[in-house]
Amino acid sequence: MRSSTRCAVALQLLGMSAALRNNTPVENETRVSDTYDYVIVGGGVTGLIVANRLTEDKKKSVLVIEAGGAYDNPNIRLPYGATYALNTSLLWTDYVCQPEPALNNKTWDTRVAQVLGGGSIVNGMMYDRGSAADYDAWEALGNKGWGWSGLYPFFKKETEFIPPPQELVDEFNITWDAAAYGTGPLKLGIADFQYPDIKSYWAAFEGQGARRLVDGNNGDNAGASWYPNTMNPKTGERQHARLAYYDTVASRLNLHTLLGTVANELVFDNNSSKRLVARGVKVTDKKTGATKTVYAKREVILATGAVNTPKLLQLSGIGPKSVLEAAGITVKLAHDGVGSNFQDHPYTYMGFNISNMSTPNPALLSIDPAFNASAWAEYNGNKTGPLTQARGNALAFIPLPEVAPDSYANISTQVTAQANDAYLPAIYKGSKRLLTGVAAQRKVLASLYSNSKAGIVEFGIPAAGNGLLVALQKPLSRGTITINPTNPQGVPLIRYNAMINPLDKSILAVCVRYIRQVWARSEIAQFTPVETSPGAQYQTDAEIIDRVVELGTLWPTLSHPSGSCPMMPEALGGCVSDELLFYGVEKLSVIDASIIPLVPSQHIQSTMYAVGEKAGYIISNRR
Repeated sequence: MRSSTRCAVALQLLGMSAALRNNTPVENETRVSDTYDYVIVGGGVTGLIVANRLTEDKKKSVLVIEAGGAYDNPNIRLPYGATYALNTSLLWTDYVCQPEPALNNKTWDTRVAQVLGGGSIVNGMMYDRGSAADYDAWEALGNKGWGWSGLYPFFKKETEFIPPPQELVDEFNITWDAAAYGTGPLKLGIADFQYPDIKSYWAAFEGQGARRLVDGNNGDNAGASWYPNTMNPKTGERQHARLAYYDTVASRLNLHTLLGTVANELVFDNNSSKRLVARGVKVTDKKTGATKTVYAKREVILATGAVNTPKLLQLSGIGPKSVLEAAGITVKLAHDGVGSNFQDHPYTYMGFNISNMSTPNPALLSIDPAFNASAWAEYNGNKTGPLTQARGNALAFIPLPEVAPDSYANISTQVTAQANDAYLPAIYKGSKRLLTGVAAQRKVLASLYSNSKAGIVEFGIPAAGNGLLVALQKPLSRGTITINPTNPQGVPLIRYNAMINPLDKSILAVCVRYIRQVWARSEIAQFTPVETSPGAQYQTDAEIIDRVVELGTLWPTLSHPSGSCPMMPEALGGCVSDELLFYGVEKLSVIDASIIPLVPSQHIQSTMYAVGEKAGYIISNRR
């Protein structure tokens, strides 16, 4: 965004900030007993959903512990605000990954939300689900009930889709499957304003062979589809987990919240069989520094995310023995899986010079003061218009057989031909369980690489083709999350290890060449696109990857951190059962993105809403 536009946006936001919406009762309380039926650590998407569902039973008391505060105002709710950096005070500070060995040893910020509502407050607002194949892969790894058929009812339960205006539907051929949604608390919508040139880019993807889907949220996302944002068209504002699942029930007498409170360590007892039993959580008030322990009679539930959940477990003595001993922490349960299997969506960004764009186009918000002013006036007056768009409403998830028809079979074969310990972090080398899990995952991934209904790459369908996201959806490389041995309570050591596996490089390079074919099509010839990054002269896999690494346009994270305490059988190195219970510890559940065994082809927030709903159902119905 140009500096002039940043200034204009800042002035607009400053003008709006007087109308803060923090009127919902949010507690920072102390109880005499400090004992509850359930203690949930983390007030993000899954934590708030489970708190909501558990407290439907008035006999069950729930405490939610959140390190951040309750921050929600028009700046956050403005959909267009998702296109530029939000307030970094809502993130865990200094969460920077370790130097990435395959990316010139550069480092990147790791965006981990620290606010009531979690990632749903600060994300890009895209609501897109994976294909059935993505979740069936979870079930194939031993997680009964976590395939598409087991999750689909919870996807529907969480949502309500509000259709766009009919004239927009007719002009842009916007389609959706009403049966894929329910009447849930999370409102979804497509912006009531679309830029005209998106029609040409749609046509180019279709001309290249991409399937035009009725709705990628109904279990088949392999192709091009319109997708809603977490935006309520009736208000023109961002929807998030706090609005949908907390504010409406905050007055329940059995729902309690501690804000600005950091969980330092889990508290355990040993039962007669010497198994650990989760009893509570040691916490610190960030403002006063006061510490105490809160206790759970039924369960401690971790919902702190794929970075902070393994950190908290390791601080509590559960994790790889070598990591704990290096930090001087007593080993209570040695488990190599805690912090392993870490995944995200690495991506690159292709650049093009584009001419002859229609009017209006997205660039006008930056370069045309009159258009910018009219957009703000429309939004302030009616909550409609260009500023109801977040980062777009159309995506293409393309399978590998379509991206690489001549080489996908060979790539798939190479996946299972690799040695189990090849291209993996050191913790895998001596761990029979982790290596068995790698073999199982690679077998599943090899089948997904040959599956015409499983996307391997995400492309945005843009309204201006000067920049395009190319995001690898099924990486083979694995990273780790570990506590820092010199400062265990500080920033964890975050290692993506992105693109370490050479097949990840081959697939991403193929995806770049696919877009070159699309951008060369007659449907967008009027824009005379000229590739500027990485540059058309870079042709081979090595040339393309080396160039984007050199340019710094290959990133290890799309802010979809996943998998660091995977839901898989213990024999595969899993940490959590399909009932969400941590192996070897009684009364301890994990419900956040750390349990994802294989990251799905999508922006993961919709999956986390479904996981939260399913977790609420499972935990509520425990005997």
